[in-house]
Amino acid sequence: MYVHIGKDLIIKNNYIIAFLDIKSLEKKKSLENICKELKISDNIIDVSEGNKKTLIITKTNDECKGYISNISSITLGKRVTKYERMEK
Repeated sequence: MYVHIGKDLIIKNNYIIAFLDIKSLEKKKSLENICKELKISDNIIDVSEGNKKTLIITKTNDECKGYISNISSITLGKRVTKYERMEK
């Protein structure tokens, strides 16, 4: 299944590694430093339209990417759970 993460972008749910709340991350470090530490700073796609809420980390074919979404991490988590139940 696929998960809609904002704008017209969908991601295959089994590629998703984590949903990270940006406000919580920024309390500890800057978002740029976090992306550098995760080694995804060159592979960030921002679909947040200026309202950054969630950093989504994906991995496909040994390549990690980050997506910045305007949808909350809780909502995205619920979508993945919903689709996983539908697959069974």
